[in-house]
Amino acid sequence: MADLRQNSTWSVSVDSVHTHRAWINTPADANGLGRLNFPLASDITKSVARDYGVLVEEEGVALRGLFIIDPEGEVKYEVVSHNKVGRSVDVTIRVLQALQSGGLCPSDWKPGDKHLAAN
Repeated sequence: MADLRQNSTWSVSVDSVHTHRAWINTPADANGLGRLNFPLASDITKSVARDYGVLVEEEGVALRGLFIIDPEGEVKYEVVSHNKVGRSVDVTIRVLQALQSGGLCPSDWKPGDKHLAAN
């Protein structure tokens, strides 16, 4: 397997490579993923899900986890939700922009908004 740390964005799921291929071959407007611009890795052994604390051992499934990790390996943002709850791409992008802004951002901060004063 390629060293995934060399990529700035990647995705991991406990599904098989065959399932991933089906998702990628299904257009997004048909509830698939369509073509991705980043790697999609299969965690068929569930070791990554276990290491990140999102594996429900009794059921053998992983919860939906999103982790933004800086190049030094520090987790800057994480959200874990039940599999029945989707994640918002817009919220994820806003959080990433806030992290990259260099300032102290309020909850609904958007690019162009003022930062909070640091105490």
